[in-house]
Order: sequence, then structure tokens, then C-alpha cells
Amino acid sequence: MELLEAIERKLFEELNPKVRLVLETGRYLIEGGGKRIRPLVTVLTCGMCGGDPEKALPLGVGLEYIHAASLLHDDVVDGAQSRRGRKSANLIFGNGVAVLTGDYMYAKALRIFATYGNIEMIRVVSEAVMEMAEAQVLELSKVGEVISEEEYFRIIDGKTAVLFGACTAVGSMVAGYPDPETMMRFGLHMGRAFQLVDDLLDYVGDPSKTGKPVGNDLKEGKVTYPLLSVLDKIGRDRVEKILKDPNPSGEDIELLRDEVVRLGGVERTRERAEEEVRKAVGLIEGFPESTYKRELTRILEFVVFREL
Repeated sequence: MELLEAIERKLFEELNPKVRLVLETGRYLIEGGGKRIRPLVTVLTCGMCGGDPEKALPLGVGLEYIHAASLLHDDVVDGAQSRRGRKSANLIFGNGVAVLTGDYMYAKALRIFATYGNIEMIRVVSEAVMEMAEAQVLELSKVGEVISEEEYFRIIDGKTAVLFGACTAVGSMVAGYPDPETMMRFGLHMGRAFQLVDDLLDYVGDPSKTGKPVGNDLKEGKVTYPLLSVLDKIGRDRVEKILKDPNPSGEDIELLRDEVVRLGGVERTRERAEEEVRKAVGLIEGFPESTYKRELTRILEFVVFREL
């Protein structure tokens, strides 16, 4: 796909630090793969809204840098050993270098928006990054606790959905679309669906395809939608006992994961993700048929039905 190739080229072109180690760390993360959904969505939204996709390309790359920076920081916070099926950047280059490279990529994104965007786009993206940080802190503060469904959606809206919302809002702004707020909601629903399926894959995903072992969230003491959706059947006390154990046994984690799957937590989560996708589709139904709209719809389908 020509658009993906253009995004890949631009990702490496813009990453031009003066310090070689920053370059090596950034390239290592980017070369690790990723589906580039965020820059794709940015460019496609611009095209669907009647704009020139080429003008949205660097801004989409800036948004992908923000995503990459968040991954570098998250892996340090979580003490991650792997990312997308290979050793994490913090394991290869050290925590300090990983954090500072993430800082560089955030700054690079800001520079891109100052060059190719405008003050309103910078406001949207800055607010998204603030919400991402707040959500990560909230999630960290809730480790080992059985959170409410409301708290769960606050966390995933912040850590994932708001950046998707920024992508669709920015894409529409490049096109001069008069209602970027609606397009932001389109992205928020897409991002919610994406994270719901990500959490679903933690229970039943193929590690060779997801790049991480199943049951990782439970091992880290994180409660996500698959468990929340069947909590009444499992029992809050039992779950809290496992989560509060500083060294839960692998057997306890595996039994809990199996029970969530058996009781239908995976199906309920997928249904919830499909509901978010229907809301997203409803927001773009009025746009004329185009390649851009069809590709966005295809991405929404991929979000829900990617490797299970």
C-alpha cells in the first residue's frame, strides 16, 4: 500500500537527532513494527473530509511519534521485557535512554505540529498527551484493585482513545472540515474499540501474533473489561485475594484467566467493542462514498476482528 510506504519513509526521515544513541533507540522501536493505524487514520480522515492527504502525512507521523514515546515510557514503568515479540528498548538500551528518547519523540512531535499544523491542532494534541499521562497514573494507582467499569473506561479513554480522537480531529482540521469535534468522537469510539480488543487479546491472543504472553494484565494486577464483565459470576472477594497477593501463583492466574474465558468475558468484550465501532460508523455515514471512507471502515473492522 503506497500510503503505508510513505508513512514508513516519513517516520525515519523525521527522526534525525544529533545524538546517535537516541537515533538507535528510536529506530529500534520503529523497526519493531506496528500497523501505523494512527497516522493512517489521520491521513484517511483528511481525505474523507475533502482535504489533501499529503498535507496530513507529517502530522500523522507526529502522532505516531507520540504513540511511540508513550510505549517507551510505559515499558519502563511496567518493567517490560518484550515489545512486539522482541526485547523491549529499555532492556536493550537501559531505562534512562528509553525515557529520554521518549522525551525526544514527544518534542519532535511538537516541532512537527509547530511546522505543519496550527495552534488549534497543537491544543488538541497537547490535551491528548496530558490525558494519556493522567490515565497512566490512574491505572498505576489502581494496580491490585478491582476497579469499577466507569474507572476502566476513564483509563482506556485516556491511555488509548484520546490519541485516536486527536488523529481524526487533526485529519479533519487539515481538510478544513467545520466540525472537528464530531470527527474527534469518531476517533474516540475507534480507540475505545481498539483497547477493548487489546484487553481481550490478553486473555485469548496468540503470543506469536500479539508479541506478548497471555494473562499479562492479571499478572500485573490490572483489571480489564473481560474480567469486569463476568465479575458477578466469579466473585469480587476471590479476585481481590489474587490481585492483592504480591506474588500470585501462576496456577491461580491461569485458573482465573480460564474462568473469565469460560464464563463469556471474551465474547462480552468483543460485543462491547462492536458497539463502539457501530457508533463510530454512524458518525461517518453521511460522508460521500470514497476510497478514504472505505479504508476507514475497513480499519474499524480490523480493530475488532484482528488476531484473536
